[in-house]
Amino acid sequence: MWIYKYNDQLIYVPGEEKLINEHEKIPEGFTDVPPPVESYIAKFDPKRRKWEETATQEYINSLKTKPLPNDLEILKEQNAFLTKQMTQILLDIKELKSL
Repeated sequence: MWIYKYNDQLIYVPGEEKLINEHEKIPEGFTDVPPPVESYIAKFDPKRRKWEETATQEYINSLKTKPLPNDLEILKEQNAFLTKQMTQILLDIKELKSL
């Protein structure tokens, strides 16, 4: 059976799972209750024998990456940049003609 480690604050320690025989005693700091698959900071409640999510929404959001812009967004950015450059070039030409 698989057992899952938690630290002294009862927080799940990923990667520290162990496989033990069914008749072996579960060591302290481990449980046979699997943590949730999609969890950020899972905390074990030994009395209820249940994992709870303790991460704040702010923390969860900080881990999410900004999606890459789609092709249309990229073209809009390029168009704005080129328009700004063209405007500057036209102003420079106008200034040179007035000399």
